[in-house]
Amino acid sequence: MFVSTKLSSPESSIKNHNHQFNNFKDWVNFFQDQQISTAVKTEQAENYLRDLIQQVDVAGLEWLDQPRHVEQHFLEQHHQTCAIFQSYVERRRQQQGREYFPTVSHAFEFLAKVAPVKLVDGSWLYSTVQNWNRPETKDLIYIYLEELGMGHTRANHVTMYQDLLNHYELNSYAEQLDASYYEQAAVQLALAYAPPEYLPLVIGFNLGYEQLPLHLLITNYELSELGIDPHYFNVHITIDNAHNGHAQKSLQAYLDQYALAEDPAQYLDLIKKGYVLNDIGKSSTQIIKQLDTEKLALKVFQNKALIGQYIHNQKCQFSGKTINEWLSDPAQIADFLKVMIEKGWIVKDAPVEQSRFWKMIDDPDGKMFGVFNATEKQIIKDWIQGETFAARLSSRSRSQVHNQMEPVLNRIDQQQIHQLKSRLNRCAAAEQKIDLLIPYVAPHMHHQEVGLWATRQLSQLLFPFQTQAMTYS
Repeated sequence: MFVSTKLSSPESSIKNHNHQFNNFKDWVNFFQDQQISTAVKTEQAENYLRDLIQQVDVAGLEWLDQPRHVEQHFLEQHHQTCAIFQSYVERRRQQQGREYFPTVSHAFEFLAKVAPVKLVDGSWLYSTVQNWNRPETKDLIYIYLEELGMGHTRANHVTMYQDLLNHYELNSYAEQLDASYYEQAAVQLALAYAPPEYLPLVIGFNLGYEQLPLHLLITNYELSELGIDPHYFNVHITIDNAHNGHAQKSLQAYLDQYALAEDPAQYLDLIKKGYVLNDIGKSSTQIIKQLDTEKLALKVFQNKALIGQYIHNQKCQFSGKTINEWLSDPAQIADFLKVMIEKGWIVKDAPVEQSRFWKMIDDPDGKMFGVFNATEKQIIKDWIQGETFAARLSSRSRSQVHNQMEPVLNRIDQQQIHQLKSRLNRCAAAEQKIDLLIPYVAPHMHHQEVGLWATRQLSQLLFPFQTQAMTYS
């Protein structure tokens, strides 16, 4: 995204209009609830978006009023971003340090904190699928299906990110996030159920989202350097290219719809408002600037204290308290860690081998061996050693996330697919088949096995040329 406008949070006005929603996570859960009908979601999405766009400021986006010059504007931005990135690469070649993720733990924290948005990746374009029989929406639908990997597990962006979280055992950190991290995800899901009159809003949002941002290039570079699988981020660099990728298709959709608009001024106004919606919530850049491994390590110890407070030897005391007494209150953990440092059990800013506590949790013969999983140990290690002794992640880099085998279908998955296949076979016309499949490619469904199968069928029906080389079952 290349928008400088900052918005105030719309949450208060949304709560007044829809009192049953207390925060942005509630909105995400609502839109992802399989039991709630599309009609109800569309009604609420309309309310959400109407309230939201009343507050946005589109100052500085006048260039979007001139469709003939927009492509050149994006190309200039693209070249500028690449030039800035090349300057970054040159600094790194001169042995300057990483600028986003000094340690593996910084990267882990980032991956967890952007998860709410990554797990609804592409969702805003679901609203275009309802208009599948309109030629001018074809490019947008194709982008959506490609975000869904055309129904293939390893290419579906949501399953790709789920695998990343699973592989590095980051799910629990993502699940414990404050509701504010869900704000942008709520916007994207509201757009997923936007009514037809808000199609320009979706197009504007997509137009901004598909531009290549600097943070994506640097993130991809530094994750790879740290030994963390960057495949998810690399994919977004390759398919969002300005020549024939998502960025180009987004631009073409914007131009095609403009040519058909009954009221061009109103169309462009919604385009700009949609474009600015990319700025709602915590951006990746903001999250990166706020990364704090000390707080993350403290969280690890606090979580572990919930169990550990009952099992330690009562004889061992630090500053007049047994370990169990220290662990009994999460608010005391920070002070307990200070005491551990003062007593020499933890030696900060030095190789972890110098810390007695590390030997207890890392040595197979240590009294606390096995208490912390690999991710927790990595966070503790980075916290103890600091950035000076930061090292590349080695033990997991050999088994790349995207090389994992396709999962074996369980009985429930097989049954669901069999039932949908039977219903599909009873449809006489392609139009009926498409209408049947559309609900299965919704944001809450497409990454499930039945949704992946449905996506493959829908891709073949709508884009037979692009998918003819693929095998469908």
